[in-house]
Amino acid sequence: MNTSCFSSLYSHPNKYLEDHLSGSAHLIEKFSDESSTYLLDDKLISRLTKVIALCHDLGKSTRYFQDYLFADDSKKKDMKSMKETHHSLISAVIAFFVIKEEISKHAAYNDVKTLLPFIAYIVVKKHHGNLNDVVTEASLDDSDIDTMKSQLQSIDEKRFSILSDNLVKAGLDVKLDKNTINYYIENIKNELRNVKRYIRRINEKNDLSYYILINYIFSLLIDSDKSEVVIGSDFSRSYVELSSDLVDKYKSQMLYKENKINSLREDAYREVNSSEINFDDRILSINLPTGLGKTLTSISFALRLREKLYKTFNKNYRIIYSLPFLSIIEQNFQEFEKILKGNNINTSTNVLLKHHHLSEMKYTDDDTEFDTDSSKIMIEGWNSEIIVTTFIQLFHTLLSNKNKSLRKFHRIANSIIILDEIQSIPFYYWKLVKEILQAVAFKLNSYVIFVTATQPMIFGNDEIKQLTDKRKYFNQMDRVVIKPVLDKNIHLSELVDMFDLKDGRSYLFILNTIASAKQFYELLKQKLPDEEIVYMSTHIVPFERLERIEMIKSKKVKYAVTTQLVEAGVDIDFDVVVRDIAPLDSINQSAGRCNRNWQRSGEVYVVSLIDENDKKYSSRIYDKVMINITEKILSQYGEICEKDFLNIIDRYYTAISENLSSDAAIDILNAVYKLKYDSDDGTPSISKFKLIDDGYYKVDAYIEYNDEAIELWQRYLELKNVKNLFKRRNIFNEFKADFYKYVISIPEKTENMPADVEGFKYVNSDSINEYYDKEMGFITKGVLSIW
Repeated sequence: MNTSCFSSLYSHPNKYLEDHLSGSAHLIEKFSDESSTYLLDDKLISRLTKVIALCHDLGKSTRYFQDYLFADDSKKKDMKSMKETHHSLISAVIAFFVIKEEISKHAAYNDVKTLLPFIAYIVVKKHHGNLNDVVTEASLDDSDIDTMKSQLQSIDEKRFSILSDNLVKAGLDVKLDKNTINYYIENIKNELRNVKRYIRRINEKNDLSYYILINYIFSLLIDSDKSEVVIGSDFSRSYVELSSDLVDKYKSQMLYKENKINSLREDAYREVNSSEINFDDRILSINLPTGLGKTLTSISFALRLREKLYKTFNKNYRIIYSLPFLSIIEQNFQEFEKILKGNNINTSTNVLLKHHHLSEMKYTDDDTEFDTDSSKIMIEGWNSEIIVTTFIQLFHTLLSNKNKSLRKFHRIANSIIILDEIQSIPFYYWKLVKEILQAVAFKLNSYVIFVTATQPMIFGNDEIKQLTDKRKYFNQMDRVVIKPVLDKNIHLSELVDMFDLKDGRSYLFILNTIASAKQFYELLKQKLPDEEIVYMSTHIVPFERLERIEMIKSKKVKYAVTTQLVEAGVDIDFDVVVRDIAPLDSINQSAGRCNRNWQRSGEVYVVSLIDENDKKYSSRIYDKVMINITEKILSQYGEICEKDFLNIIDRYYTAISENLSSDAAIDILNAVYKLKYDSDDGTPSISKFKLIDDGYYKVDAYIEYNDEAIELWQRYLELKNVKNLFKRRNIFNEFKADFYKYVISIPEKTENMPADVEGFKYVNSDSINEYYDKEMGFITKGVLSIW
């Protein structure tokens, strides 16, 4: 199309409005067609979302917006605050009526006719912001109507006519003009009143379908909108074949010793990967003792399921591997890399992607490397075959009102979600997690695989397909004996004398708070002055933590004192583990750091530590009921053999279910049912969901730990000289992952708080000894520290 065919209306500087709208429509159609869901007919969703995309920025055709777009920077701030400059509301009104007309052609969908135009209205109105309570969104006041009329009057009729013609060519069935839009504005309040009555009816249904549908369409729109602006509408990500035998081929290259643990690992691997695949089994579980190769086994099964789904339905299912902690993301990501490289498969980010808040913003597609803006869009949009991510990224995509989080929601359709260490989900969220995962599996045509040694009772036995005969494996395990020593509470000074630490065995002490870990580390150093002892907590900079984990793995040290950060998934191995009392599932995870490879008999001692005021350290971070249940169960045994872990964990979870409240989950779940994304009055809303509650307020501190940290800080300070906000953010994203290797979270109320410098509490290399101890990390004063 030559330039004379354009309206000379712009969506962005140097981009015609019709180009952006048609480009977004092209992308949304492509994204929609990638998936097949059980929300509505796939072709209908594809058509509706295309129409929504063609309408979503029509409000930019007003003179107010066009003047703002090309105004001097000195004037833009004042112009942006004018209601007439805003484009989303009038675009949303147009989308409402255009979709209403579109829906009238589909008689089979009478039951949702009322809702679909309103969904179009919501997603367009909020496509630059966060979702709100939908009941609130179904209200407009007279000033909104007046603003839209003023906007409409300002539109150049000739230019808009050309724009409308171009949109018809792009696929819009209605030729819009100012008279038609005026009719829409005159009638929208009455339409929304009807919608509000309908919403109140569906609020009583307790049906997650509406929530999933709104999120899915919202996600498609904001992803196509952002992607078109940054990457363009011609971007295409081709399907990369990953054969189901990748793990088999990788394993064939490895040399495994013939021993009992490897024999059981192979048995479990074969059992899972020879199991019959039934597409109706949406929620699955691989429940095996720690150290039995759950990662490789689950990856292999997911690849086999993915291949069969593709061959049967000709749809590409992405694999989303999710873990609870950043500390174990790297370990599992490297496992994927080894498998792919072992099969001569390029590990570019279009195949394998790591995504968490510290991920490096660099995206590659075979030989193409995208610039920072494009990389950010591609990574945050989960444009890859395999995504390795955190629980926070995943569950705050499933349960959120935030634009940034919901953008990748549609990528969860047609996915195989592996949830590793699922027991890390707080008990009070079990019901919420169950409902949302079921909705994802059955509405978005996805699969969920739990991978754990301690499977919580989120789903009943009849609701989940077990891929292993778990009892067969647990009954054969004899690596570890748990020895409760709970007849009395003990002080740290007593703990250090409990064991013959010179008996040739390696010892791991896991304590509940940073303060108690520091104190015990000092006592242990006095006890063993000639031995090297590793200390770890979250107050150690991540750079050093990783170094210390590698020291432990290489068997260079026999003694370690840590907080709970090593419990789940960190591949370290000791002969003896000593654990301050914790919930039983945490103790079981701690036991997984003991004699993992069955080299000798392992022992796990559970003790109850108290401070100088005789207060239990456990009471500061764990629910009292959970500790009481654990103590009651453990007190019935002198020793617990590993083969009995499964029965005891089941008893524990049953007791937890009977004794603890899940009100927090029910509040959020009710908000989901009612589509209450946010609230101004403090009542429960989806926005209140927070997977991990740290228990106390923290701030980020940057520690100039070494020469690299000094250099990175200087680069960070130089960002002030970059006036353009987006360019500044892009430059920071280039070294963000390295920068955060020297960032720790510290208590907000510590008495020795470092100075504020450019958004961080800053500890420079000259004053580091005042705030940071090279052995034990940040020096807190006057405040409790945990983890």
